[in-house]
Amino acid sequence: MGNPTIDPDIPRLYSLAEAATRLGYSSKQGLHKRLAAGEIPCGRVGTTFVLRADLIDALAEQERPTE
Repeated sequence: MGNPTIDPDIPRLYSLAEAATRLGYSSKQGLHKRLAAGEIPCGRVGTTFVLRADLIDALAEQERPTE
């Protein structure tokens, strides 16, 4: 079996843990609170939250503290 074909129409996704790490949270709980408040859009695949990587990456850039 070879490498899977990447569909360019499907955005790259982060899990809750990956997004929390990218945004600098020490745990998933803080990010989960923001999702529950509707501050960050997300979806679910089964019981797993998924977040668009491009949106999380942009948010991480906006929230990065300035030096």
